[in-house]
Amino acid sequence: MSVLELRQLLSRKRVMIFDFDGTIVDSSPLHARAFNEAFARFGAWVDYSRIAGLKTEDAVNNIARELGLVLSDEQAAALVHDKRQRALRLVAAELEAIDGSIDFLRRAQGRYAMALCTSGSRATIEVALARVGLAHFFEPVVCAEDVARGKPDPQGFLIALRHHRAQPDEALVFEDAESGLAAAAAAGIDAIHVVARGSARANGQADWALLNQALG
Repeated sequence: MSVLELRQLLSRKRVMIFDFDGTIVDSSPLHARAFNEAFARFGAWVDYSRIAGLKTEDAVNNIARELGLVLSDEQAAALVHDKRQRALRLVAAELEAIDGSIDFLRRAQGRYAMALCTSGSRATIEVALARVGLAHFFEPVVCAEDVARGKPDPQGFLIALRHHRAQPDEALVFEDAESGLAAAAAAGIDAIHVVARGSARANGQADWALLNQALG
């Protein structure tokens, strides 16, 4: 997208809804490590790109299915807990914001209503927000526990819309994962596909440098 296209899009919106992992913070490597450590007992390697953006429960089920593992409910729950605990420790110690994301958020604050819609657990998200200086920044913060169906289902985004009494055309979603972009489309909300700095930008894609430029 061009700067002009982004400025025109931003001018039509009053609510911004952000994904967190991989969009605002560079957490994907940490979550990939946590999944691989949790599944190491099966001698398996997890391709995180295939499950990015999914609730941990859904991701564990997808991984098990692809590996041909038959898990009891207790085993699946144990894997979910193990992965979340590992991710929590890594996030608390190592998480960093993606360059330009915090600048954009702080400059947009007060000009737009700001919501967060993430597939992460509330415990992990609260630690992560505090680590990057964004505690109490978003309203609402919709986490995995708040929805019956995670992305690509639009339920989380619809919760954010209802909170702000907004129509879909008044909001803009910022996402890095296909599951989140699909959820935004299902909710009827325009979305920006946030990509790594310097990446080729197709229609609907932008990096934080371009977004900061467009915000003015």
